[in-house]
Amino acid sequence: MKKIVSILLVILMLCSCAAIGGKTEFVEGITSPPAVKIQYSDVSITAGKGTYSWEYVENGKNVWVEADSDHPLFWEDIASFSAGTEKTAKLIFDERMESYELKRWEVEPGYFESEDYSVLDEGERVISEEGIFEVPTDGKMYVYDLYVKYEGGGSCYYGFRINSPDEWGLTLSVSSVTPTGATLIFKQSGGSPTGELMTGSHYRLENENGELPYIVEGDVAWTAEAYGIQKDGEIQMQANWEWLYGTLEPGTYRIYKGVMDWREAGDSNSKEYFAEFTIGEKPVKSMKIMKIVDGSESGNLVLAGENSGDVMTLNAKNVPVFLDGEPSDSSMLMDGMTIHVYHNGEILETYPASFGKVGEIHAFSIGSKNQPGGTYFDLCGLYLKVLDDLWEVDSGLNGGAEYVSIDLSEAPGELSEAEKSAVAWIFGNKYGVQALTFTMEELKNEGYLTVAGGSNDLYQWDNGVYMQIYDNSAVDPIDEESSSEIYFGLPVLKFDAMKWRSPLGAYMFMGCKAVWPEMGTWSDYTIDSQAIS
Repeated sequence: MKKIVSILLVILMLCSCAAIGGKTEFVEGITSPPAVKIQYSDVSITAGKGTYSWEYVENGKNVWVEADSDHPLFWEDIASFSAGTEKTAKLIFDERMESYELKRWEVEPGYFESEDYSVLDEGERVISEEGIFEVPTDGKMYVYDLYVKYEGGGSCYYGFRINSPDEWGLTLSVSSVTPTGATLIFKQSGGSPTGELMTGSHYRLENENGELPYIVEGDVAWTAEAYGIQKDGEIQMQANWEWLYGTLEPGTYRIYKGVMDWREAGDSNSKEYFAEFTIGEKPVKSMKIMKIVDGSESGNLVLAGENSGDVMTLNAKNVPVFLDGEPSDSSMLMDGMTIHVYHNGEILETYPASFGKVGEIHAFSIGSKNQPGGTYFDLCGLYLKVLDDLWEVDSGLNGGAEYVSIDLSEAPGELSEAEKSAVAWIFGNKYGVQALTFTMEELKNEGYLTVAGGSNDLYQWDNGVYMQIYDNSAVDPIDEESSSEIYFGLPVLKFDAMKWRSPLGAYMFMGCKAVWPEMGTWSDYTIDSQAIS
């Protein structure tokens, strides 16, 4: 299923109250937003969950969850039903629903494969009162996006699809579902079958991965009877799959049945219908987009997303790896690569955070769509080398340091906030000091610095080292070409680097240059001059 979800959990506070501001409290065990069902005639489907914010109580503590997902337009598998003769459908909400908004997009077959995100601006607002909305009668297919706000501050985006009316006027639904069987219901209304509609005893199941192997051994024999489906009528059939598939685990499934439009011997058409059903709660399957900051050689990865706290670790040595869609292994991973981590949705609250369980890693080589050429590939690796070199030179400046603050706020290359945090953590962990990412001004404001030499204008850091890499590509008023130096057709990254303890305790690398590797990793950098104070 092409659906991207990432989840962040934060424990907020101890809480034992029964209500917040007079609103319904989030109770123990309800760890995600409630389900929303869509009832259409006798067909009921559960809308898929996308992006949401949610709060719940666990062991007396409030836990806040943020989950990110693709828009429903990009879900390959999405809950759906076919339009029939009924003119309206009804949204069935949990009692905590506070408000909602429904939008729709007209789509064609294969729409979910599109990379055109501009279509998100073209949604049409759907008028709905008390959850009832009109089902389209124009014969087209629509994807719906439903935004729901809940009492207490939670919210969730849901998605579902309404398919074009069936040419034979048939719908298949499922009721009385158990782990070992269900009741199947075919209804006929409208449409234009040209003969007699018939179905047999045969059916097949698929899980959400699109497969479900037989559990029993030997050939499977189906009885040969045929069941007629009358015009404007319905038939109910019992399906007991315990003999074939055993007891199904909790999850979402599809059951498929073939139907024939029979006119006479040798003259008929057939096609397959399916209905979705859920046993228990659908398992969470999530994907998180990360960049490898460090650790590819050992397989113990340090990963960074976008926001400052989005730093994670992952042991990739025993995880299935796919490179550009082909089976591979962790030895093919490189620092700087973009990877998609498929996991069970659990994020362990350590720092850096870690995944509960990882199923697969999908990596992308330089030049691919997800890792295009012309990027500052593994810029974090270059800056870690600069910081290592700067730490080693004049090592006496580091004596007694308990902290290090790595300031990359003005470093060239537009690192994400998470990459900056990851570089700081890697460096601090390597040298056994607590890592910060404060600027000099922030260190002063946070009380880390003390006055030096009795002057309120001078400061020193008694138990820490401030390290900074900053852009040095400003145009020289004498030589305007100095900011656009080219080496073998590739631009040159220019920067200075400094470590500082006090006005009389600092060391600088000045006029540093590194060639931008359009389709590879940084080879090294040069230093024009060094200074000490």
